[in-house]
Amino acid sequence: MNEKVVLRMEGVTKTFGATKALTNVDLNICENEVHAIVGSNGAGKSTLMKTLMGEHKPNEGKLFYLDKEVTGKSPLEMQNLGIQIVHQVLNIVGSMSILENILVCNPPMKAGMLDWKAGEVMVKEVLDFIGMDFNLKQKASTLSVAQQQFVIIARALINKPKVLILDEPTSRISLEETEKLFLIIEKLKASGTTTIYISHRMEEIYRICDKISVFRDGRRIETRITNDFTEKELVSSMLGKTLDAFFPKIKVPIKEEILNVENLTYQDKVNDISFNVKAGEIVSLVGAVGAGKTETLGCIYGILKKDGGKISVDNEELTKSHSAKKGINKGIALVPEDRALQGMIGDRNIMENTSAISTKLISKFSFISGKKDKDKAQQSNDKLLVKPNDIKYIMKSLSGGNQQKVVIGKWLLENYKLYLLDEVAAGVDIGAKAEIYKILGELVKNGAGVLLSTGDIEEAIGLSDRIIVLYKGKILKEIDPKTTSKNEILQYIMGGGSNEEN
Repeated sequence: MNEKVVLRMEGVTKTFGATKALTNVDLNICENEVHAIVGSNGAGKSTLMKTLMGEHKPNEGKLFYLDKEVTGKSPLEMQNLGIQIVHQVLNIVGSMSILENILVCNPPMKAGMLDWKAGEVMVKEVLDFIGMDFNLKQKASTLSVAQQQFVIIARALINKPKVLILDEPTSRISLEETEKLFLIIEKLKASGTTTIYISHRMEEIYRICDKISVFRDGRRIETRITNDFTEKELVSSMLGKTLDAFFPKIKVPIKEEILNVENLTYQDKVNDISFNVKAGEIVSLVGAVGAGKTETLGCIYGILKKDGGKISVDNEELTKSHSAKKGINKGIALVPEDRALQGMIGDRNIMENTSAISTKLISKFSFISGKKDKDKAQQSNDKLLVKPNDIKYIMKSLSGGNQQKVVIGKWLLENYKLYLLDEVAAGVDIGAKAEIYKILGELVKNGAGVLLSTGDIEEAIGLSDRIIVLYKGKILKEIDPKTTSKNEILQYIMGGGSNEEN
């Protein structure tokens, strides 16, 4: 089959000091295909995309677009050629309107002045194309994270790109919205647009991608037609080894109740829900974006003030003055959904982030001990296989998956009785996921309870003792993962069934 190559890399090498981020990479991206780029965190995917977009200039090798060399061109020049990227980190401007956010990279001008209204027709066309209906004057800060994701996608599509790069586009959106994204990708493919798709979610890759290129340690290991890759072969290629157990469920005795939630209400997000979590138990909250999962965890931890109901930890009701600080003192840990905004201090290094919660543990006579601080951070880094293994490395310079490892690691320095985990494995590579899942098993083995908020049904089935489905802020169904299927849970997530079935 003769395929027209749109993007081509020949012998591309990119170094940062003594570190080789990309080594002698040859890669062809063909016209009208959906091409997956996969690999563990630190495999070189982000550097590859930034090099393709002109953000990085290769130390060696050449880049070609439609057989014309484009090595050294700037990001703006690459965009003008027809290459657009949607980054994993949402670069939304909250103070600007939806209209302004979509047009911000190429604002309409009139007599040397900004004329946002002149772009309304184009914006409405692209929003119609992606199936979103927004009030264009609405501030972007008022949108949900999932809605912001589609605004960023609209921004990328406004100039009708020939090549669209999507970096972990489903990490913040629901299953229903993921289906909408897949329809957009299919429409783009039908119109002749090539899509480069970066994801750690195997099901998505097999669902929509025509080819898969595997990267490991900065090298392209192989490229195959998707149907020629078994899932086991793909995992082995990504990791360089065979993964024995992806969901290492540990059987531990379930003991006393740690958390009891009765008739919890928060604004219009959580509506009169009741459940509990016991020591040695993993309970999953599943549901679409907006189902109330994150708000439930926020009320329990203390960063949100409930409007009604009771929350008790170790049979002691939390007071009206409950706060995050009091939650920590009660033995409650929270790994939030948005690690960049809520889980880490981006401008600080790994060591400072690791010890941010446990300052007493690394202090001596009320002063922080540099040696204790360094030792604890290094132990955490080693245990979680953070790359690079350098505790002085600045957090915002880490890949998303390695950032998440550090965010989790800071809660492992001490033993908490209740762990609230919100999309704990989102945007994390398959090897790191297995490591995180192993840690969850160790937590319950040590007597903790885990409340896991997740949109990943396979994750919920593979890890949980019980699954609670939330729909529009209400508990629709409690399910035994041993006697259910993915399709059954998906039906409930979409609003099927009724409370009478409980």
